[in-house]
Amino acid sequence: MSHGFFKKGEIAGICIRHLGIDAELTTRELAERVMAECNLDISDTALRNSVVFKVVQAQRHAKRGKLVRMIEKKKGMCVWGAGDAVTLRAVANTLSTTG
Repeated sequence: MSHGFFKKGEIAGICIRHLGIDAELTTRELAERVMAECNLDISDTALRNSVVFKVVQAQRHAKRGKLVRMIEKKKGMCVWGAGDAVTLRAVANTLSTTG
């Protein structure tokens, strides 16, 4: 199955990583970060809109696995945060390196 520019799971992985660093990001901010990591032209509006749609799909799938959570909707744009599974993993990593 072809995902265009992206490998299977690549968008979700990038988004989850960025949400682990920055607590809350909008769908558009996540799409721009995905595009930057994949060396895509962020100023290409049509491409960015396509990536936004792919980010939404990836986030909804990741939400089912508790990897992300939708915090709120602002002006029609979802604001995402790391889910319980990511938060617990980060805490476990911190405890294993400090303890």
